[in-house]
Amino acid sequence: MKNLFKSTLILLISVILISCFPMQGSPMTAFIVKNTSEKPISFSASVIKMSQTFGPQEVTNSFTVKAKDSIIVRQTYFKKDGENPQKWFSKFDIFPVEGIEMNNPNLAENWKKKSNDNVPTYTFTINK
Repeated sequence: MKNLFKSTLILLISVILISCFPMQGSPMTAFIVKNTSEKPISFSASVIKMSQTFGPQEVTNSFTVKAKDSIIVRQTYFKKDGENPQKWFSKFDIFPVEGIEMNNPNLAENWKKKSNDNVPTYTFTINK
């Protein structure tokens, strides 16, 4: 009985540790928002987080991108063939700034894909 308990405990710990590692073929990727204007621009972005206890929940964070700067809005693992970077956000609300025209974050063509060491990075320039 004692050996069965030890074996089960070791197996359970091993499964938990293995599940912490990313799946093969799923590189880390970053979603970056870039501001090329002379003024800071604020926005909020929401993602759906999956919880074992509470199920899917929408989580929203607010950001401010300084003038002529960029920030990482999200980093996550996903399949190499992942498409439609705009769909990785459930909501993306840009707060208007007088005199600055904004790009639409819901259009795939506004997210420019780069690849460094086979790791995809998507950059969205927030202003036109």
